[in-house]
Formats: sequence, structure tokens, C-alpha cells
Amino acid sequence: MKSHVVERFDDTAVNCLTGSYARLARKRGRPVDEQSVFEHGNGYLFQAGLDEAGYPEYVFPVDETATEGMRNCGFAVHRVPIDPADIAGQLAQLTEAYEGVVVWVNTAHLSYADVYRDNVPYLHAVVVEAVAEDRATVDVLDCLVVDLKPFSCRARLSVTDLERAVSDRIRSEAHDGMGYFCAITDERPPSGAAGAVPDLGSALFRQAGRFTAEERFHSAIRRYQRLCEECFTDTPPRAAHAARRLFHHSTVLYAAPALTLMERSLRAAGAPERTLQLHEAALRDWQAMGVLALRFEATAAPSVLRRINDRFAALDQTTTALWESIAAW
Repeated sequence: MKSHVVERFDDTAVNCLTGSYARLARKRGRPVDEQSVFEHGNGYLFQAGLDEAGYPEYVFPVDETATEGMRNCGFAVHRVPIDPADIAGQLAQLTEAYEGVVVWVNTAHLSYADVYRDNVPYLHAVVVEAVAEDRATVDVLDCLVVDLKPFSCRARLSVTDLERAVSDRIRSEAHDGMGYFCAITDERPPSGAAGAVPDLGSALFRQAGRFTAEERFHSAIRRYQRLCEECFTDTPPRAAHAARRLFHHSTVLYAAPALTLMERSLRAAGAPERTLQLHEAALRDWQAMGVLALRFEATAAPSVLRRINDRFAALDQTTTALWESIAAW
């Protein structure tokens, strides 16, 4: 049977992994907003590195954020090694016991969406919700399909495609979580008991402390700039592809979407006006960066590259000031 989309939705997650856990929690009867996973899993802290194709990426520590965020929201995350000899049978047992599992996959084998077939493969997370009685297909919830207009969907995927998707390994510096099915159980303690969900202000304050203390976070923008510039001064095809990746990371996939969530968190925590102003400035700078990236992709003009570097410098200063303002609450 050919893999295909069953239902398509306009609403999407900010990130495929945190969004998958949030949707699995909803399916299990205790909804958790993706925003809460970011708040309690240090999801607003970003680091820079190279993706699976060797291009620069600016992302939060995805696996760490999802696992810690879910744990701090009162869930246990159970990582079950995939049995390559009987993936369908293993999934049938797990989906019956846990109502679904989250799994990292290689998009090269997600043939239900044209965007996966027509673009460079990458690491992606989906929820497997059910296995057909004949064990020939699985029902998948994909909360973030990054097309020209992003969407989410429920899809029917052949077990053959799934077996390839979970075994065809992809790595990046930021995360390497392939090889496991991840289930969740509600372990929430009583309100006010030790281990209860930490309050929002404390969660943001803790992230501010980590930003200052850990080099991978406070030097992330400077490192990302260096990695991007190395690509921009390489061959024209590599420079153009890196510019398109900068657009995606700044505007579509990571920086701007995470800052949009962060605004809700800051307002819910009663952030002072100065903090909100710094946040707004950072969001504007990342959105402007996306425009510059597309311009550089089209022109490779040195003047545009200078403006990109100026924007990186402004972002480095603003981001540091934003976290310092949160630390001073």
C-alpha cells in the first residue's frame, strides 16, 4: 500500500519533537502545551553547530529540552530500543500499552508528503499512533511538515517505509536520538509536593543562569555567525544553500518561532517592560535576518553579507541583554 496523507491540518508545532510529545500527552488525556515543554525544558536556550549535511544550524538542545520539559511537567519518558527484527510487532505492543510513541526518522522515507521526497533528507520526529491488524501499515501524526506553507497531518505509512525511516541513520551535532521508541506515562505528584512542576518565573530564571554559565549558549550566535561565514565564502552552490538554511533557521524553524513562544511565557510570568522590549528587538532582528539571507541567496553580494554580519552582532548584544534582564527579576 502506498503511503499517503489521511488528514491535513493548518496548525503546526514549533518543533517536531516537542510538538510530538505535547500531542502525545493530549492523546493520553493530560494536555501539555508545547510552550510548557519549552519553559520547563530550557527550550529557549540555543546552541550552534553543524547539521547532518555539514551546514550551520542554530537550534535548542532538542532531546534534552523535550525529555526534561516533559519530566518537569510530570511525565516520565520511556526510551525503548527499537527491535529491527520485529518493528511492527514491537509497535503493536507499545501503541496498545501507551497509546502511541514518538520516534526519530529519516525524512527520505516519509513518502506521504512531496516535500520529503523532493528535498534533502533530515532528522525528524513523528508520533506513531496505531498499527494495522495485518501489520502492513502504521498511522502517523506529523505535527510539522515544513512545506512552502507548513502544515501538520495524520498519515498512513507502510511498515516497509517506517523500517527504512528508523534505521537509515542521520546525525547532527545538536541531537542524535535515533534508534528508540519513546513512550510517556503520567507521573505527576500532588500539587505542592516535592517534585511538582516548578513555577514559570523560576523556570525562566534558571534558563537565564544557564545562559550565563554555559559557553555553548552564550557564545552560540557568534559561533553560528562564524560557521555561516565559512559557507558564504565557499563555492556559490554551498553559499546559496547555506543562505537558504539561515532563512529557515532564523524565520521558519527555530529562532523566530521559539521567540514567539517565549513572548507568551514572558507575559505570563509578568515580565517587566524592559525585558519585553529586548525580546521584541531580538524577534525583529531574526525576522530581518531571514530577509537578508534570501537576498544573499539571490545575489551573493558582499554588501548583503556585511549587513548579515552587522545583524549577527546586534543579535548577540540583544540576546545577552535579554537574558541578563531575566536574571535580574
